[in-house]
Amino acid sequence: MDVLHDIFDTTAEFNRSGSLNVVDTQTEPNFPMFVCDGCERCDVCTFIRPLGYFAPVLTMIFKYILGDGQCNRGPLVVDVGANMGYFSAYAAALGCKVASFEPNKHPRQYLEATAALLDPNHTLWKVYPMAIGEEVD
Repeated sequence: MDVLHDIFDTTAEFNRSGSLNVVDTQTEPNFPMFVCDGCERCDVCTFIRPLGYFAPVLTMIFKYILGDGQCNRGPLVVDVGANMGYFSAYAAALGCKVASFEPNKHPRQYLEATAALLDPNHTLWKVYPMAIGEEVD
């Protein structure tokens, strides 16, 4: 748990309000996810804090595609532009292997913290601090 403690400390540095929350989502299956407390930087936390989910229609489609034992068949979910990791975390909660790509340091801190919480041994979920594409801006 030292890794999780280090990630939590690092993440707190980047949080404007200086506080973090772990929210249990209201999805099936539910999963814990690190979110900021009123940072107003993204709409993900704005929805997850009070509602327990983000993008309900996309969440239902995601569950339809990956649910019903699909993750037991060994698919790899690749989340490009993972942001804070809502869909990555959902895929991990369903038992899928996950590769999350997020170049932006602020949301990646939350992504890494959630990944460490759900997969402390890093056997199912890997976070890559990079973008995927043809060009570098």
